[in-house]
Amino acid sequence: MSDNTLKNALIVLVLLLLLVFVWQPLSRLFNAAPITNDFVLDTANGVLDSRNLRGNVLAISFAYAHCEDECSDRLARLAAGLRLLSTRDRSLVRVIVVSVDPDRDTPASMADYVKRFQAEMIGAAAKPEDLKSFAESFAATYRKMPVAPDGTYQVDHNRPIYLVSAAGHFVSALNESLTPEEIAQALRAKLPAQLPPS
Repeated sequence: MSDNTLKNALIVLVLLLLLVFVWQPLSRLFNAAPITNDFVLDTANGVLDSRNLRGNVLAISFAYAHCEDECSDRLARLAAGLRLLSTRDRSLVRVIVVSVDPDRDTPASMADYVKRFQAEMIGAAAKPEDLKSFAESFAATYRKMPVAPDGTYQVDHNRPIYLVSAAGHFVSALNESLTPEEIAQALRAKLPAQLPPS
């Protein structure tokens, strides 16, 4: 066996060993279970655990019961977009409106607030520390503004509508200025494929 043949065989052997040791960690990394945006919130009907909503697309919006025109306009357009879906498609979407005002809002007040827009909307609240971690999971921010002399205040917050897939993964954030038709189209695009009749 010549020196060149031996050298080439050693190079191939080293490359194969490298592939084995590098490929294993990489394959574990790429085959790892994807991160889900699971959460638990409080509603007027008890605890809402997102894991119990698998199979549904979640449309999540931040708001608060004392919010004026800005929240009302966005939630009204979201409700109108939902109404444009077929009965089957609408049954696969859950709209969750999460309060960013834990000092004033309760699950009951949020339930009353969202019913103004659509009966199927779920109003939710959370303790301050739980709200913080929930918002961070969507890279969302909110900030209580200075309190006025009469005790009132506003809460500045993110305005997109966050979509979570039927498998529990964040998939997109819809711009707050979308029309109801655009919202309906975006929701349809994320719905699970319809199963053929059995």
